Amino acid sequence: MNEREVRLLVFDMGHVLIDFEWVAVCGQFAAAAGVSLDEFQVALAHVATMGYETGRVDTRGFLSRLNELLGTAMGITEFTRMWNHEFRENIEMANLLARLKGDYPLYLLSNTNENHYRFIQESFDVERHFDELILSYLVECAKPDPAIYEHVMERSGLSPSECLFVDDLEDNVRAARSLGMHAILFRGHGDLIEQFTRYGIEIDGA
Repeated sequence: MNEREVRLLVFDMGHVLIDFEWVAVCGQFAAAAGVSLDEFQVALAHVATMGYETGRVDTRGFLSRLNELLGTAMGITEFTRMWNHEFRENIEMANLLARLKGDYPLYLLSNTNENHYRFIQESFDVERHFDELILSYLVECAKPDPAIYEHVMERSGLSPSECLFVDDLEDNVRAARSLGMHAILFRGHGDLIEQFTRYGIEIDGA
């Protein structure tokens, strides 16, 4: 494959650029609410249907329903602390994106919500890496819905075959491929470097 066939690199955020342990997050909420982990996850799954990641409900609405289901009275400050306490930047990936930035346009394509994204941006300045941000809660659709991938082509003016997408979830990778995008299942920095070579993408010093 010729290098010029890939003209845009698109990256997921969670477990690619930003790491976290979701079970530990849920554990904190469960302990604070005095319920089991399973009970909290059931409540969270119910609240998730409100569309927090697709912008149909804001943080206050999401938290209000969560408090109702758990019988708690968490405020925004307490919720924000627990909701975000596990996030950390993948330094190897941050360095890789810095190397790529001069050679390719870079897009962020992430399923996220307003509270998570605000905290991540304030803590790690992820926007420094990217030319465009396609965030589920702002575009009102989420991976693997084909509609969110269409935003990549609309904003870039490129065809799917000119875009290479990196994500840690097989369903999201499969959806991108079904639209004609190239896609890599993220298994870590080293594997990604090896996968990039298939597309003519060479990283000096990587």
